[in-house]
Amino acid sequence: MKFLIYLVVFVLLFNGLTAKKVENSLVQKYCNQSSQYGERYFYKFCIASLEENVESRKARNVDDLTLIGTNNALSNLTNVKRIVEKILNERKYKSKLSKKLLQNCLKLYSEGYDALTSALKYIKVHDLLKLSFRLKKAKEAPSICEMGFNGDNQQISPVMKENEVLFDVINIPYMFNFNRHR
Repeated sequence: MKFLIYLVVFVLLFNGLTAKKVENSLVQKYCNQSSQYGERYFYKFCIASLEENVESRKARNVDDLTLIGTNNALSNLTNVKRIVEKILNERKYKSKLSKKLLQNCLKLYSEGYDALTSALKYIKVHDLLKLSFRLKKAKEAPSICEMGFNGDNQQISPVMKENEVLFDVINIPYMFNFNRHR
């Protein structure tokens, strides 16, 4: 009887370790593929971003990872949008122009949110072309927001770092989808 209990415990532990190994190798495989065309830091960033989400442990294929990455992007975008709303509500902007630029960023984040929520739908129905367009549209939000600040107007974005991270987080599912088309 004790032997049977030990055997069951061993099988459960072994199965758990194997699942973790599969999940890690899956994340590493797709992050490696995605980082081949990007910045050097992207590989480690991709792995850290996905492993931070407990759902990645259940991922069995690139579709699952794309879904998880898109949900991460949606969460990150929502957080950046809240930061900008807080800056505007507390009037912590430097000038009227900064206020106007931040309000424009909010509009861009709303468009990015819509793009990411529709991207989730396209992941589920396996429409990879529309998924690509929606993820590309979402990547525009942090980029265009920053471009407004980085022009000749000498304004400094209070969310520059957050926008850089947001762009990279959105780029994870975008690159996963891109690699499926090669």
